[in-house]
Amino acid sequence: MGKQQSLFLAVSFLATSLAGCGDAATLTLSDGERRELSDYRGQWLVVNYFAEWCAPCLREMPLLNELNDIEGPEVLAVSFDSLPPAELKRLKTDYRMTMPVAAGLEGPWPFETPRALPTTMVINPSGKLVDSHQGELKAEDLARWQDIYWGD
Repeated sequence: MGKQQSLFLAVSFLATSLAGCGDAATLTLSDGERRELSDYRGQWLVVNYFAEWCAPCLREMPLLNELNDIEGPEVLAVSFDSLPPAELKRLKTDYRMTMPVAAGLEGPWPFETPRALPTTMVINPSGKLVDSHQGELKAEDLARWQDIYWGD
């Protein structure tokens, strides 16, 4: 076998070995539990970025709580600010958030960190981004998503 063939086989082997070794899309909840995007596979997921200093974010929390409390998509609130678990727990209590609250997302999520708040994304059961909304959510936004995506 020539040098070029050996080099080709070595590079091919390395590329094949590294395929699938990428980091998983993960998150850490306010209680310290670690989850992966793949944990939500087969379910609709609504991801909402918020911050305590963002008035529209806080105004939409009751609406997101309602969405979380009905049978429908999983709802995940993600803190825009890097906060320790104790601070996240306090926010969850102070604002009566019924959905899980994450300190942040790591790895290859199907969207970038938003540049404006609030921002909400809809992830389909296959883990792909299908919709997003920048600005305060209204009941009609969630009703539209329900009609289009997760039904009754």
